[in-house]
Amino acid sequence: MSRPLKKRVLRNRLLCCLCLLAASGFSDQSVTIAAEPAPIRFLKTWGQQGDKPGEFHFPIDIVINAGDEVFVTDHLNDRVQKFDRAGKLLGQFPVLPNPGGIALDKQGNLILSHILASGSSKHKIGDRISIYSPQGKLIRQWGKPGKGPREFNCPGGIAVADDGRIYVADQTNHRVQVFDPTGQFLFEWGKYGSQPGEFGGKGSPTSRVGGPQFLAFDSQGNLWTTEGANCRVQQFTAEGKLLQHWGTDADAPGGLGGYFSGFGGKPVKSLTGPIAVCIDKKDRLWISAVSGRVQQFSSTGKYLRGCGEKQGTAPGEFYAPHGMAFDSHGDLYVVDAYNHRIQKFAIGR
Repeated sequence: MSRPLKKRVLRNRLLCCLCLLAASGFSDQSVTIAAEPAPIRFLKTWGQQGDKPGEFHFPIDIVINAGDEVFVTDHLNDRVQKFDRAGKLLGQFPVLPNPGGIALDKQGNLILSHILASGSSKHKIGDRISIYSPQGKLIRQWGKPGKGPREFNCPGGIAVADDGRIYVADQTNHRVQVFDPTGQFLFEWGKYGSQPGEFGGKGSPTSRVGGPQFLAFDSQGNLWTTEGANCRVQQFTAEGKLLQHWGTDADAPGGLGGYFSGFGGKPVKSLTGPIAVCIDKKDRLWISAVSGRVQQFSSTGKYLRGCGEKQGTAPGEFYAPHGMAFDSHGDLYVVDAYNHRIQKFAIGR
């Protein structure tokens, strides 16, 4: 047998052996190919600027209860409006002035934050937390302007832990305050700065967009916070121990930077960075940014997908998206604040 022929025979035998190995010893080892995330699909929108039922004047935050009733804080109309998941108005009720953040307590009551704003006499009441029944009955309230315990300076997002404790983003005091379900002060953490565990250090100390702004708990009971000035999110234990932080000021997919340009198309450099954070059932983070983006990240900060890459008024576009929430079907609702509307999306898997 010639040498070239021997080489071909040996090569063919080797290939046969490899095929046998693949068919026997390695046959139970499947190769998994990661699928691309499904696109985010726009479903519907409702609302426009105004003070009639179903209209909004700067909606801020949203929460959805177990019955898929959608509650929205209508900031400058001093009310909460309730809708079904199709956007049909179910009711509305007046609340203390300037409602912003909203969350559900363990009894299904609505916890609201209110900021103190200049203007008419009705807006002299603010910087406090209130609790309302789903029908609009005021149950309790606490807080006043200041820097001490149970005092606030532009309170923002609210989150409720599994044990019922209430966490409030005390925005311009650059801290998180924690209360029991009756509003009694428990503890706080945070201060002005840019170091890990601090808030808002790249912005003005008096800016309420410095952070912390919005809050959300993941399935492990850890708390996530957003900061506009530092263009980052931070993760803490429920007791305030820092676990991680990430984010960049890039104005591109995966970044949390960029400026709001809703006033005549000119960037407003005092309005930048992420606004709200929402956690889905797989502990992925959904982060809205003042630049008009809503983006999904893994819990370690890996960018996965997003929508609203262009600021605007068309379906799927945003001007300063704020609060977000999921219904029982897994659909995502986004408060499109400066467009005075709610947008709803199917996120796939």
